[in-house]
Amino acid sequence: MSGLWLVAGYAGVTGFFVLEATTRRGGGASSLDASGDDRGTTGMIVGAYALASSLAPVLRHSALLPLPRRAAPAGVVLQAVGLGARLWAMRTLGRSYSRTLRTETGQSVVDTGPYRLVRHPGYAGSLLIWTGFALTSSSLLVVALVGALMGTAYHRRMAAEEELLRRELPDYDDYCARTKKLIPFVGDGDQLIPDDSGPP
Repeated sequence: MSGLWLVAGYAGVTGFFVLEATTRRGGGASSLDASGDDRGTTGMIVGAYALASSLAPVLRHSALLPLPRRAAPAGVVLQAVGLGARLWAMRTLGRSYSRTLRTETGQSVVDTGPYRLVRHPGYAGSLLIWTGFALTSSSLLVVALVGALMGTAYHRRMAAEEELLRRELPDYDDYCARTKKLIPFVGDGDQLIPDDSGPP
């Protein structure tokens, strides 16, 4: 049965990529041509996806700290929530939701939809999807590996993105002052993934 849950986890990851392919606008939004502002974060995220999806089925057989049976179905639920959050974020930003870090002429701060609550709801959705995938393996080792890969990649991505947006969008500092980075309503999201984009 544990193998079937992992298959369900892969179905959730497949849903993530289908969502990316069908919902993201064309043109610059879907391009993988990265500017210097990207700082290699797009490649890092893609590499994290590849490592996580390929190592999980191998490492899940490790006897190191297996997770309780209920972890796997909880992972599928997390993936569903993550997919919903990512879809909401993508539809709210529309053509501004790009694969690489960039701004467009006339772009302004979006503070509607999920962006009323957090500055990076799409990334929060991705983290939920991949954490859920890791849980479907029923292996704490896989959860730790995937968490480290995604946490590192998205930490660097958010730091680079916030530096770009603070520089390019005049109202972004004010927006940051009234929103959390990643987790709504609970403390400050900056405490979970610190902002290293500039001095405190």
